[in-house]
Amino acid sequence: MKYNIDKSSLSEERILWLDNLESGLRLFLQKKVDAFPTLSISLACEVKEFGDKFVEIEDNASFDLEGSYSILSAVQSFLAQKISVESSDYTLLIKLTFKKKENTAKEEEKSANDGLPTFIPVNPRYDFDQIIMDEEIKKKIFDSLNVIEQKELIYKEWGFEKVDSKPRSVLNFFGPPGTGKTMCAHAIAKHLSKPLLALNYSEIESKYVGDAPKNLKKAFETAKELDAVMFFDEADSFLGKRIENVSQGAEQALNSLRSQMLILLEDFEGVVLFATNLVTNFDKAFNSRILANIKLDLPNKEARAEIIKVSLPAFLPIEKPFTDEEILEISEIIDGFSGREIKNAILSMLLKKAGEYGKDSIFVIDDLKQAMQTKKEELERLKAEENERLKLKISTKLKEKAMEESEISKQKGNKNRKRNKKK
Repeated sequence: MKYNIDKSSLSEERILWLDNLESGLRLFLQKKVDAFPTLSISLACEVKEFGDKFVEIEDNASFDLEGSYSILSAVQSFLAQKISVESSDYTLLIKLTFKKKENTAKEEEKSANDGLPTFIPVNPRYDFDQIIMDEEIKKKIFDSLNVIEQKELIYKEWGFEKVDSKPRSVLNFFGPPGTGKTMCAHAIAKHLSKPLLALNYSEIESKYVGDAPKNLKKAFETAKELDAVMFFDEADSFLGKRIENVSQGAEQALNSLRSQMLILLEDFEGVVLFATNLVTNFDKAFNSRILANIKLDLPNKEARAEIIKVSLPAFLPIEKPFTDEEILEISEIIDGFSGREIKNAILSMLLKKAGEYGKDSIFVIDDLKQAMQTKKEELERLKAEENERLKLKISTKLKEKAMEESEISKQKGNKNRKRNKKK
């Protein structure tokens, strides 16, 4: 999105809202244009100061462009549903340009990709100033980014490519869920001034055997075309060890996907980020392609206190300011909490209060303490239930193994009796 005004004049919430609106509109248009194969659409969004209307649409829809009026009407309905804010001191100008497609070689290539998913990058939402993390971890990230940013100088101009033929621009973040792996991906993309192409295994996996590698290749092609940072969330499925004794089609498909990932990583010159839970199960071939494995741990007491502070809304109606001592005391209650769990607890507090008192809500420190305590009890209950499920699973496996061993022993006994009878 191109802004014609200083971003400082807009709130972060409004900027995020406008960015997401543009991304959502692009996705909406992509789906609509599929119904009109002879029509192509380009979209431009600008924010202009002091407009009379909040949203203005410019277009060149005509009867000569089949489907243009239909799509224009659909866009107007889409915006009417999405936009629920009143007129402001600036105008969102949306320009839609319709034109007939030409049967070029490029379009023929595009038609060959019909059926493959469409991957759309997003504008990064976070920067490093918004992330609470250990300074040593942040230093490791920036050291890695420095290598990535200076690779042209180091490898080309200084000739390091003769020592290491391929510069590595792959980072892997690992650690418990909710420790900031996704936020780091957004911050890196913003630091590099690039869009972020976020992916997971379910988006790449296909119900058709053999299509997953094609989908993965399409994702890399999209990232190259748009100069986007690639981010694979929950990437263990991509990076795991290839299965040696393949017995099922699904196992073969998974091996093919992992082999394709290795090939694409080798040829891709952009930045790739992985988020995983463990690094012990990696295929050894991936280690040579990863610049750094960076562990993100659960926050300590002081870090939890900082996360609480930055997660409390700026305009929260409080009876009196929460002191550092009070927040630090609460952070002791939630030992083992991730940043995500802290934010979820605060959101639960806000929802509860809003439901009970609405705009008359007044928050006190006990509200925050109770919200954290409730979330702690909830997580402890879920952990206990998960442990019980794990115990049951182990018990079932042991019983199955015992029955299997018993059956084997029985069969051996029958064979021995038959041999003795023959003697």
